Amino acid sequence: MTRSNPKTALTLSALVLAVSLGGCASPSSEGDFGNSVRAMIASQKYRPVGEEPPAVPTMDGARAAGSVERQRTAPPAPQRIYQGMGGAEL
Repeated sequence: MTRSNPKTALTLSALVLAVSLGGCASPSSEGDFGNSVRAMIASQKYRPVGEEPPAVPTMDGARAAGSVERQRTAPPAPQRIYQGMGGAEL
């Protein structure tokens, strides 16, 4: 019987490992990640061709600053409590 060379055994083991792990590799699907969810949501919404949803109103900085200032300086408006609301009976 002949003794095998340790270098040959190591090379053969590395080759077998590389070939067996090659079968586990699959193409990446990260480019398609979320497409099924987006397609499902789109299929649940009906919009005729050419009809887009209305634009969401936005607030500029000056208007926001004025709103905050009014909240700070204006006295709070009196609140009305109705019967049966939150257990308060007046």
